[in-house]
Amino acid sequence: MAERRHGRTLLLGVGAAAIGAALYLTRGAPRDRNAIAYPPLDVPKPLGEGLWIVDSGPINAMGMQLPIRMTVLRLADGGLVLHSPTQYTPALARALRDLGPIRHLVAPSMAHWIFLAEWQAAYPDATTWAVPVLRDRAQVRSAKLRIDSDLGQSAPPAWAGDIEQGLVTGSGGFQEAWFFHKPSRTLVLTDLIENLDPQKLGPVTAPLMRAVKATSGTSALHARAALRGHAGEVRAQVDRMIALAPEAVVFAHGDIFRGRGTEQLRQAFAWLKAPA
Repeated sequence: MAERRHGRTLLLGVGAAAIGAALYLTRGAPRDRNAIAYPPLDVPKPLGEGLWIVDSGPINAMGMQLPIRMTVLRLADGGLVLHSPTQYTPALARALRDLGPIRHLVAPSMAHWIFLAEWQAAYPDATTWAVPVLRDRAQVRSAKLRIDSDLGQSAPPAWAGDIEQGLVTGSGGFQEAWFFHKPSRTLVLTDLIENLDPQKLGPVTAPLMRAVKATSGTSALHARAALRGHAGEVRAQVDRMIALAPEAVVFAHGDIFRGRGTEQLRQAFAWLKAPA
């Protein structure tokens, strides 16, 4: 088992190096935003009762241009939760103010925090929530990002009446909080599932994303490598998500699951039952 795990880690490391080399050799001019992301961009688009998505990007990840998404959840008191905030623009801020006051900013994973400071500057009274591991990231400390409260295995009183919540932890600092918005029956994830459209990606990025299963509506191989050592705990979290019977599933990268959310969620995590 140890040899197999070591081999898998070595393979992923070699694969990451190959990806980096390929992207370096084929780098070029940025592509049109609308070609990569999901227009209209940087505007709230209604998805369900009291829930909107904001498509944005592309962001640059290891030289790859990828779309990114924020989810906006409205609470019973009218306040808004910005989940994985995307880039701040005055026009977007005005559009959100028409939906309700911005009261909470959420960094739901180790990687989804880079735009938080912009929103903190615009809304200094909003509470910033983050997964616990984020406090220990050197980049976060260097950026002097303010984190007010940690996200845990259950929803805080601030939104417990409207949102169910859990926390998935893996190896290598992987940690992601998930949210189930009760009024819209929508499960909100970040990187646990990726469903990128190869047609919207560059000629090098598309085959690389296919190779790591980031275009298949499932967990990408790098996420699986981080989670397999905690498979029992991860299964328990996934069982909680499925039991809530979501109608839609939103994540940060790629097209979302609409209408058959529970069935697609089961399929997305079928790899957890497969042998390592």
